[in-house]
Amino acid sequence: MNVTSTKAEIFAIRCKINYAVYLQDVTYIVIITGAIPAAKWIFNMFIHSYQPHYIAILKDLRFFQIRTPTT
Repeated sequence: MNVTSTKAEIFAIRCKINYAVYLQDVTYIVIITGAIPAAKWIFNMFIHSYQPHYIAILKDLRFFQIRTPTT
């Protein structure tokens, strides 16, 4: 399996978001990445190799948004 550093970084971000959305005392999620390309590719659904991560991150963020309503 060929894993690029960008794919590894996106996977790590996905795992951390997945963990954070289920913590009860978390009200904000801030994503900080040292790689500008990784930040752009996180939400680019047209890059096929990143689509599974994109879908999983959006599901987690949707759950987080529903769980943490803004006032």
